[in-house]
Amino acid sequence: MKASVLVVEDQAATSNLISEVLKQEGYEVKVVESLAKARNALEKSLPTIMILDRNLPDGDGIDLCRQIRGDQRSNNLPLLILTAKKAVEERVSGLKSGADDYLAKPFNTEELVARVETLLRRTGRMEEPAIQTAGDLRLERESRKTFIKNKEVPLSAKEFDLLWYLMYRRNHVLTRDFLLQYVWGYEAGLNLTTKVVDVTLSHLRDKLGPVASMITAVRGFGYRFDAKG
Repeated sequence: MKASVLVVEDQAATSNLISEVLKQEGYEVKVVESLAKARNALEKSLPTIMILDRNLPDGDGIDLCRQIRGDQRSNNLPLLILTAKKAVEERVSGLKSGADDYLAKPFNTEELVARVETLLRRTGRMEEPAIQTAGDLRLERESRKTFIKNKEVPLSAKEFDLLWYLMYRRNHVLTRDFLLQYVWGYEAGLNLTTKVVDVTLSHLRDKLGPVASMITAVRGFGYRFDAKG
């Protein structure tokens, strides 16, 4: 198993979807539908990561988030908040309460998996590969070098990071918002109109040449790296 996930969500359709998607990725998933049951589960054992809905039958998930951060036993637990709130200030309030990330409903399941994996890597709970390959393309994480047919292709820092994320989540769509947050470091929840992802990807395509055909633009969502292995 990759890791254990505690999902706190009272809507069966949503919790079933999350559980099914994460189990397909190799995670061990436990679902509870209230804050009380979540507290009971946390008392028994801490999961590797927690996905917490805000609107629950017995209160706001943010209250549990604050409690977790105030407890020395659980204050380092990676925590992803789910929210149906649309206003920017509402969407980021969970982060201010100690959550590591948020995801607004309705959400793309591929982005859910990407955010879970990113949180686990960022907190040292999942190892990142040292080298990624696809066809003639090879990326080396430690040296931050890129090679095509063993010939080095110089990339900027952001170009390398963008390509690394796309390759790591190959065959999955990554949204522009996700890439802006994890490659460029923009604060989560901001309604951004910047074209920096598209511009950087355009430069990246020019440098990669024919290999760039593995990067596909998914209209209305973001980008996907198509490759086997």
